Amino acid sequence: MGEGETGGADVPGEEPTPPAEPYDPEPGPPGGLEGAPDDEELPLTEHIEEMFSRLLRVLLVMAVVSGVVFPFSEWIINFLWYSYLQPASAEACAQAADVAKGSACPRVYHPLGLILARLKVATLAGFVIALPVLVYESYLFMRPGLYPHERRYYLASVPTSLILAVVGLLFAHVIVLPAIFTYFLFYSEGAAEIAFSLGQTFELMVLMLGFFAFVFQIPLFIMLAIMMGVTSRRWLADRRLYFWAGFATVAFIFNPDPTGMAPFIVTATMIALFEGTLALLYWTGEGSLAPTLSNATAARPYVWGTTALVGYVLSRLPMPGSYFGAIPAPVVDALESVGVLGYLPVLVALLIVGLFQGTLLALKGRATRRSYQAFLRLRRARIPVLLGAIVIGYFANPDPPLVSEAEAIGLPTGEVAAIVVSVIVLYELGLAIWRWRRPGQ
Repeated sequence: MGEGETGGADVPGEEPTPPAEPYDPEPGPPGGLEGAPDDEELPLTEHIEEMFSRLLRVLLVMAVVSGVVFPFSEWIINFLWYSYLQPASAEACAQAADVAKGSACPRVYHPLGLILARLKVATLAGFVIALPVLVYESYLFMRPGLYPHERRYYLASVPTSLILAVVGLLFAHVIVLPAIFTYFLFYSEGAAEIAFSLGQTFELMVLMLGFFAFVFQIPLFIMLAIMMGVTSRRWLADRRLYFWAGFATVAFIFNPDPTGMAPFIVTATMIALFEGTLALLYWTGEGSLAPTLSNATAARPYVWGTTALVGYVLSRLPMPGSYFGAIPAPVVDALESVGVLGYLPVLVALLIVGLFQGTLLALKGRATRRSYQAFLRLRRARIPVLLGAIVIGYFANPDPPLVSEAEAIGLPTGEVAAIVVSVIVLYELGLAIWRWRRPGQ
């Protein structure tokens, strides 16, 4: 959080912070009506009838898109299936001499298994396209009670919703599902002969793709709520632990993954989106889409550090290795005995974050001025600690795959150093021009 934010509590020995000014929406355009020009009282039955009619429109769009995609659904099924599982094509499965060699080939154990799988993939396409339609219909439902600037924010969120849904699909397709199936094969290897049911396996794929398309709407919901004056960044940040617990609850309740790995990935993704949005709001200034000079200047350590880190990864300098071998054998055996050894990177990251948050709560709960000042200083290090926990947890992998990929890049160190210095110089030059053009900021 920014300098001097106290999270709603008063510093001992100092004057309490005055309450924030009440929300005052901007008036309408000159010569027009003030505030929400179309706002009027209507019976509850009319509101309910309109809400259901707009939901039916969303469902109709979803059904139409699903019907259009259905003829191509078998091709989509093959594309998704062989993106995560081997052999690499349907032809390889057809040529497999026996079941063992084609263990990752889809099997139909239900007479309607293939039809249901095609319906699922068509429904997924309809769901993704219907998300921005849902946002737009909700805008039309609430439009009479919205002020002009709130209408602009809401309309801008319609294409944004579709973009975020596509990003969520790509994230699940490129990162999440390959990781889940890789872990599933590792988890089951040697314990049983693996056979993949088309219905259940593809249900997992579709649910995860659709879930991440929805999860990636979190930044949009937060930005809309703050820009429309429903809440504030400080209010959300002060209650982040409640949101984290809610994310974990949702992820573990709606868990289609038999290995139990998906809830951890989903929870970490939701927390990262939540915290990333709050960090973006701090960077841009609450309720604004443009960064302020003070926040751009305060972000100097993050810009320098991120640029240097990227340069280090791209260079030929030696990369750190896994510390898995340094973990005491009794700890490894204990984790393996309870079946959570595969979650070691996540557990390490959660342990670091838990210790950090526990320290913050302990310092905030004490009534001394010194402990409260320590709480404020430590709280400003929240983002570096979260990022550091992710990095440290990642290197708990026995063989971190990103390390070998980074070593394969190996750009000349001199060229990388020149690029890093150039980026930092351009950043500082931009700040200098900003101060010169707007000295009052």
